[in-house]
Amino acid sequence: MKKQILVALDGSRVGSPVADWAAARANSLDLGLTLVHVVPGEWAYPRANDRQLELSRAEDLLTSEAQRLAAAFPRVGITTQRLSGEPAATIASLSPAYSMVAVGTDRGPGTEGQGYGSVSFQVAVTSKSDVAVVPEFAPQKRSGVVVGVDGSAESVDALDQGAREAQRLNDELIIVHATGPEVGPADGGHVLSAAVQRVNYEFPSVVMKKVLDTTRGPGEALIAAARDAQLLVMGCKGRGGLSVLLGSVAQHVLLHVQCPTILTRP
Repeated sequence: MKKQILVALDGSRVGSPVADWAAARANSLDLGLTLVHVVPGEWAYPRANDRQLELSRAEDLLTSEAQRLAAAFPRVGITTQRLSGEPAATIASLSPAYSMVAVGTDRGPGTEGQGYGSVSFQVAVTSKSDVAVVPEFAPQKRSGVVVGVDGSAESVDALDQGAREAQRLNDELIIVHATGPEVGPADGGHVLSAAVQRVNYEFPSVVMKKVLDTTRGPGEALIAAARDAQLLVMGCKGRGGLSVLLGSVAQHVLLHVQCPTILTRP
């Protein structure tokens, strides 16, 4: 199961960006794909008939998406699961068995802030595996894999993952360290130099660009760097749970997600 990506479908439409993104990644890494749609319990529906209709729609959605993705990515093994329960908690409970959980957002391109889907946010916060949050894409050319570093063990995990993704996508790795105005640039330069040395040693073929942001805090710096990026990778401190991310850099970035964003777990 660890060789699979779990894709949480929200049931809004066939052809969701998160399913396409996850299938393309699974195809390039020779991974399997599990499509999951969670239907809330009877408590969420005023009439039993409404829930039966939703269960039927869920089956149709899963079948349609599996067929569509199988046609586009014939080498990817695809399975589906229709589950019942509280959506965010159910997805998070499945996460330890998968290498990554991919979720979408319920907002369109160019919007941000509190429009971020609460179910997707809870999944990103509480899952035990790496999580990819995939928004709808604005029609523009994107390039670069952005990774934030701060010298912590979590950011080293993110750096390695970012380098692997840059290598896979044959794209530039953009290493960002933000000091804000209160920290001297010399300290930030040390963090960036250590990150570059590590990537040079572990991933010698990866082309890098360093960004030392001395005017913004970490969250704002990552949002700015990822505006036109193909991918953003950042470390998630802690072992999951709502208390870990509330008020943190990760929460700020997720509320203003610019591109597919991977949160790595320790």
